Amino acid sequence: MSQPNPVETSDSAPAPSPITFWSITIGAVLTVMATVAGSYARFILHTTRLDQNHLSVAAVFPLVLITLLLARPLRLSRGELVVIFTMSLIGATMPTYFIGKMIANFAAPYYLSSPENQWRDFFVPELPGYAVVPEGTALQWFFEGLPTGSSIPWLAWGTPVFWWVTVIAAFYGCCLFLMVMLRRQWVENERIDYPLMEMPLAILEEPEPGSGPFRVPIMNRPVFWFGFGISSFVILWNIISYFNPTFPTIPWRFNDIKFGPEFPSIGTPIYWMVIGFGYFINLDISFSLWVFSLLTNIEVGMYNRVGLDIGGDEEYSTGPLVMGVQSMGAFTTVVTASLWMARTHLKDVWRKAVHRDARVDDSDEIVSYRTALFGFVVCATYLFVWHIGTGMEVVYTAVFLVGALIMYLGITRVIAETGLISIRAPLMPQPFAMFILGSDLLTRETMVSIALSYSWCSDTKTTIMPALAHSSKLFTTVKGHQRRLIIGVVTAMAVGVVASFAYTIYMGYLHGAANYGGIFTGGLARYPWDNLVKKVKDPFPTKWGPLGFMSAGALITAGLMALRYRFPAWPLHPIGFAAGPVYPVNRVVFPIFLAWAVKSVILRIGGVRGYRQAGPFFIGLILGHFVGAGISFIVDMIWFHGNGHSIPFSD
Repeated sequence: MSQPNPVETSDSAPAPSPITFWSITIGAVLTVMATVAGSYARFILHTTRLDQNHLSVAAVFPLVLITLLLARPLRLSRGELVVIFTMSLIGATMPTYFIGKMIANFAAPYYLSSPENQWRDFFVPELPGYAVVPEGTALQWFFEGLPTGSSIPWLAWGTPVFWWVTVIAAFYGCCLFLMVMLRRQWVENERIDYPLMEMPLAILEEPEPGSGPFRVPIMNRPVFWFGFGISSFVILWNIISYFNPTFPTIPWRFNDIKFGPEFPSIGTPIYWMVIGFGYFINLDISFSLWVFSLLTNIEVGMYNRVGLDIGGDEEYSTGPLVMGVQSMGAFTTVVTASLWMARTHLKDVWRKAVHRDARVDDSDEIVSYRTALFGFVVCATYLFVWHIGTGMEVVYTAVFLVGALIMYLGITRVIAETGLISIRAPLMPQPFAMFILGSDLLTRETMVSIALSYSWCSDTKTTIMPALAHSSKLFTTVKGHQRRLIIGVVTAMAVGVVASFAYTIYMGYLHGAANYGGIFTGGLARYPWDNLVKKVKDPFPTKWGPLGFMSAGALITAGLMALRYRFPAWPLHPIGFAAGPVYPVNRVVFPIFLAWAVKSVILRIGGVRGYRQAGPFFIGLILGHFVGAGISFIVDMIWFHGNGHSIPFSD
């Protein structure tokens, strides 16, 4: 697909600002809707999760409706639509997998403690009172529901919410300022493709006069509707079974492939959306994703056959552990190499920020390099001081935050290059630091602080850094008024955080958070604190086994990079080795393989022209899924309240 041309500007007729009353108002409303709908869908309706992935239904479905129904009546410019979409994209990263888990983690210690889990024996003396909800009726009512006639005790939440909001602000600031400093390197110097933005860019494309009845140009092409019809028809057909369970449904998963009893199963699902995104991935990357996923499947099987054991799996990380640590090593090399390639640009950032070098132009960034550099330092320092203040030792804090940087920046880089809509951490930074330093010398205060750190650094199924990276990509297509774009970003962050906290706490008192499921009372809520007890009772020194596999992963990735540099035709991309074995990428290799195969045939037969002509079909596959999932959510909201249905790959 061809990228839209940036909005042209001239001295006589400057482009209008994309920051307007309508763009900020609609964007703020959609941000609130994305956060509320994400929590509502999962915790109340028990239906398709609207905030499931790095590009979610909560962001895309409203974009389609706004573009088709409101863009012309309100005369919304393309720049305004970009602002509106990026705000909802940012908001959709917050409700359940970030702030929902955060609330659960600092609300669980007292309510879920029991003599059996021994939490009180291990954390109460060292637990900082300002970071958790205290014991009492306020906590009990949150989990069990508000008694009739009682009012919500908001004041009980004031102190912990305030301090955790400061952590969120520092974390979001680090992500934002880092993406500002790397935008030019990734977008302009390296020309990374950002395949995940192909569909939003197609929706946001300016219509040409007489192009057709639809505001979105790609919808005026018949081949688009062919792809849209395939993916949406499967969902809409299966919706009939909601009303009649005996109605025959169209299957989306087939028999798994397995090489033997010791080998993990290879799923064969048909995710039309993943096939659609996979079409826009560079062939060498998509080829490497499924090849390395297959090879590491064989690797795990061989380890199982010989009885290799390097320890149990870590929560929120890729399993088995051998794959998690190996991929974490690969991520470390990817991030290191990415920063090394950016060294000249980062020197320019430094010269502009520190020495105010006039030769370096940062006028096309949403904040100046000076603000970005010093803002990043301030935010990172705050995170460092916060964890020390909660009891974490200095050395562990440093290694933990380096691990967090590798994890978040690695995930963002992988998504930017591959267009993977869903990828989680290969290894969380908490065990990353613990494997390096060991747990036998860590104080009890440090272990408690580690458990608290899972409040902001846990499940990475949705996280803000990829959303900010994609926003910076979209902002480059809107020339002029770049500094004003920060207004939309900060507004989305602030509105989304407030709405997520307020709605999640309010619904807890209304319905009882104990009914929300695993995030609040199940294994996901208990893990950080159970893990604390487990590691305190069974301390260990530096784990050389996992570190050995981590080093091997780093060296193999470096070797693949060297081969690509020495032999340009080398077919295996290091990103494929880093991401292919990571969950849930290893569960969607079959649709990635199908996309690779189809794209290979199209390019061989039709060349670049054939690739571009087929693009709208695959955009249709993607958009048909999002629209179908949105319709399924509406059906569940009206007719199946509390007993909803999940759409494959949005469940």
